[in-house]
Amino acid sequence: MRLGARWLAAAGMWLALLAAAPTWASESRYALLIGAHRGNADEPMLRYASDDAERLRDVLVSLGEFLPENVLVLTDPSADRVRTALARMNARIREEVSRDRSSVLLVFYSGHADAESLHLGGTLLPWEELRNLTSGSAAAARLLVVDACRSGQVTRVKGTRVAAPFALPPDVESRGLPEGFAILSSSSAGENSQESDALQGSFFTHHLVAALRGVADLGGDGLVSLAEAYQYASDRTVASTVATLAGVQHPTYLYDLKGRSELVLTRPGRVRGLASVRLSEPGQYFFRKEGREGTVVLEVNISREPRTARLMPGRYFVQRRLPDRLYEAPVSAGGEQSLDLARASWSVVELDQLVRKGGGGRPTYAVSVWGGGATSVLTGFPFTPAASVQASLDTAALSLDAQVELARAVLTSPQFERRLTAVSLRAGARKVFDLGPFSLSGGVRLGATSFDQRFSGREAPRRWQLSPHLDTLVRADVRPVRGFFLGVEAGLRASYVRVSSVNDASARTPVTPVIALGGGMRW
Repeated sequence: MRLGARWLAAAGMWLALLAAAPTWASESRYALLIGAHRGNADEPMLRYASDDAERLRDVLVSLGEFLPENVLVLTDPSADRVRTALARMNARIREEVSRDRSSVLLVFYSGHADAESLHLGGTLLPWEELRNLTSGSAAAARLLVVDACRSGQVTRVKGTRVAAPFALPPDVESRGLPEGFAILSSSSAGENSQESDALQGSFFTHHLVAALRGVADLGGDGLVSLAEAYQYASDRTVASTVATLAGVQHPTYLYDLKGRSELVLTRPGRVRGLASVRLSEPGQYFFRKEGREGTVVLEVNISREPRTARLMPGRYFVQRRLPDRLYEAPVSAGGEQSLDLARASWSVVELDQLVRKGGGGRPTYAVSVWGGGATSVLTGFPFTPAASVQASLDTAALSLDAQVELARAVLTSPQFERRLTAVSLRAGARKVFDLGPFSLSGGVRLGATSFDQRFSGREAPRRWQLSPHLDTLVRADVRPVRGFFLGVEAGLRASYVRVSSVNDASARTPVTPVIALGGGMRW
């Protein structure tokens, strides 16, 4: 039967596929893992199908006690090659059964498919045939995992036939499944299964491998069951594909559980030589190899309950993502070392910095107040003090801002007093570079100033003019407290000014220095 509701999935899959009598040590575990980049001639190449298969192989061998000689990875095989490999594996399983040894068979496929068949480099393997070859095995438990559909760009969709994407056949519901047989699919009917350049793999397999590394172990017994692995991979796949162009992807499964107890897929808590990493604080964690730009090897989402992941010893760059900021820390995980990330030396990337890195879900905003001034472009005024209010919008590409400024100056002589009022409106863009708690930026602002001159002590008419100008500026910001910032701006202003005299009128374009200090708040 097909089950989509979470409560039914957890209730059903929590029971599993192995008879209760055989112990872990008496089992023979076999896996056939297929990564097919090439489908039919009209289908684009996938990038990470074989990587998906290799990652699954590594976790099954290192944590699931699948012997290396019992795990076969096929990269871009033909349909006949898959048939032959699965037939030979089934023959070996029959020999195990003849010696009263229980067996487990896992068959995994990552590649192109449609509703009728898998697409293997121009050859076709009918879905019904693959199902029968797997379910007909003599193994006590048989698990078929299919990560297939269509393909495109940064998030590729596996397969190209929109009219008939791969889905678990509905007729199986009416006919039923053999006992001890389960099928997991990376998507439900009418949906696309996707692979990601950021993860360098498919969403579903990426999260399935993470689950098998221990993060799905809710019971804390060091074991990851099929039920736990499926539930975690399903939840994370849905969350990861909410914002993709292809749409949300809902993994599904079919199973028959009669007379079976729980199937344990991996034992990460019982394997020696691995580093144990404790994730106790909420957030979305990304483990990258070596540095900030390294490949994501593990992604874990923590809501309330802590999780423990088991990783190969080595150096990792860990990022912990929260809605309004990002924490980053390099960590070193030694063999059998217990590492609690709550004690890591985190550096904080605020939301505006996160947006500029391309990792924020929305732009950020800022309001600030500035004080400073500029050398006046009008004769007789050496410096004009000014105050301004500025509103900014941070995007991944640029910081955009708008500014309103008021400047006042008074020039006094024995004969008369001259008062100047200047009101300016400006808008501009800056490119920002983040250096830890500091930010440096440079850009331009285009605006106009309304100059109003009035005289007292002599008979003279009021003078008014509008002067357009262009600012080029550099700016430095520091964040003393989260959400607040202090900054300094300096630059040059090129203005267009009309000059009138008794006998002549002309225009000039003076270039004057400007400087300002300010502070504000971001959210």
